[in-house]
Amino acid sequence: MTERLETTFVFEKDTRNTRRYAEDPDGPPIIGTLYLQQWAAKKLGSGTLPERLRVVITVEDVTT
Repeated sequence: MTERLETTFVFEKDTRNTRRYAEDPDGPPIIGTLYLQQWAAKKLGSGTLPERLRVVITVEDVTT
């Protein structure tokens, strides 16, 4: 069974070429503050800057 962590971020403020998101406070923070380049945020938002993001963290199963 794969464990995963999921958290939601809300827009906080725009800085130069970067958009800052704050983690929704529904428990202890998993990541904290998230900085995303504006070009990448626009790509995720289909050309607009999204107000909310969801981040899912999983462990990649790497066998050697």
